[in-house]
Amino acid sequence: MQRCLRCVLLFILLSPLAWAGSLVIRRVTVIDATGKPAQPGMTVVIEQDQIVAIGPWRKVKVPAGSQIVDGRGKFLIPGLWDMHVHDYAFDSARVDVTWSYPLYLANGVVGVREMWGPEDANTWRAAHARYGKPSPSGYVASPIIDGPGKGSDGEAHVADAAQARAAVDRYKANGADFIKIYTLLSRDAYFAIADEARKVAIPFMGHIPDAVTVEEASDAGQKSMEHLIGVPLGASSEEAALFREKPVNGTFGDFDNTGPDYRRYLRAYATYDESKAAALFARFIKNGTWQCPTLVEERSWARLDDDKFKHEEWVKYVPFEARSWWTNLSRGMTTPDWDNAHRLLPEELKFVGQMYRAGVPILAGSDAMGGPSLFPGFSLHDELALLVGAGLPPMAALQAATIGPARFMGQAERRGTVEVGKVADLVLLDRNPLADIHNSTSIRAVILGGKLMPRASLDAMLVEAEATAAKPPSNPPGSTTN
Repeated sequence: MQRCLRCVLLFILLSPLAWAGSLVIRRVTVIDATGKPAQPGMTVVIEQDQIVAIGPWRKVKVPAGSQIVDGRGKFLIPGLWDMHVHDYAFDSARVDVTWSYPLYLANGVVGVREMWGPEDANTWRAAHARYGKPSPSGYVASPIIDGPGKGSDGEAHVADAAQARAAVDRYKANGADFIKIYTLLSRDAYFAIADEARKVAIPFMGHIPDAVTVEEASDAGQKSMEHLIGVPLGASSEEAALFREKPVNGTFGDFDNTGPDYRRYLRAYATYDESKAAALFARFIKNGTWQCPTLVEERSWARLDDDKFKHEEWVKYVPFEARSWWTNLSRGMTTPDWDNAHRLLPEELKFVGQMYRAGVPILAGSDAMGGPSLFPGFSLHDELALLVGAGLPPMAALQAATIGPARFMGQAERRGTVEVGKVADLVLLDRNPLADIHNSTSIRAVILGGKLMPRASLDAMLVEAEATAAKPPSNPPGSTTN
């Protein structure tokens, strides 16, 4: 027994995650995400969880006893944030959501914005603190607040302004970082949420309800708009008519993949008006309205009939319950739906590029687990590539997953760049992402809170994730629980 205990202690002491001294990355090219050019030949010194020195490698003093990482030929970027996911806290009462943590970290994702939060975020955080293994940070929503109607478990349905205000107060008290709003809210309920959120100092964000225009939502203080829902209507010369043309199936509003809703958006793009778009984008900038377009989510629907976009090589990491969620979401898609989705994606890419060039702030989000073949961790890199395809330079795409999220969350003094004084959440790459954004996947190591996780540790996490996913489902086929 004593011998086993000594072995365990030795393993802990030698583990990279347990290193107690300084961590030094020598002669690395730093891409700090401030917008400055890459800085080759730099040394970065980390003490505990903080960056304490950055400078040319010949000039930076390396503390005695440091753990040294050879950064020659490698590139250091800030840790990535996925700003739209659905598997971090969602349904934690039924499914052990910790299965996704290794997938995020192995992909350099050190934090996520969970867009479908638990009833009590304080209780969830206490449980998360007891997890005991490395995990990404979370910026956690309230449960989805929607209007009356049939929905999923974990949603709050409000019928009027009084119920809407009560929901905001409840989730503020329960520790949510922000209020998540949805598509079927009435005008009265929506504006009551906006007013109450302002009074109790909690941001609100999410879908633009069918009853509210994009201009009204921005003026009301909605901090972010997801999936471009409602947004292109505001840049259309036929905005008024398109706004009156409500979706035929409101369960997921404009993105329920029903043919008429796709056609409405295709019509909006076909009637794009440059002057209206310029006024709308200026309004976003003035009001501090962020856009999280989740382009990879739209591609998941557009390519649902194309096997190469299903990423079968990643399915082995996803448990049965999560795969079943995807299957349920994709039921009912038809060939005309796919055809319309194919036509919509290039229009969305063009639109996002126009917003970026106008100066609208953009967040990178994958909608992980929110649609078919949207994988925790992996799909964020697809989103970065699509943002570049939309016209963002690689640096801007990286900023949409680093300093952009930090600014959005009010944490820019602590996170989001490779600078002295920032939390040491970093990713070491083998290849330059500014030369080709796909190089964001060439991960050699991740540093989380100053602790080094080399490639071997990340690979071990993926092995563990695969073993977890292979376990029999807790809700087997035929169960009445979704």
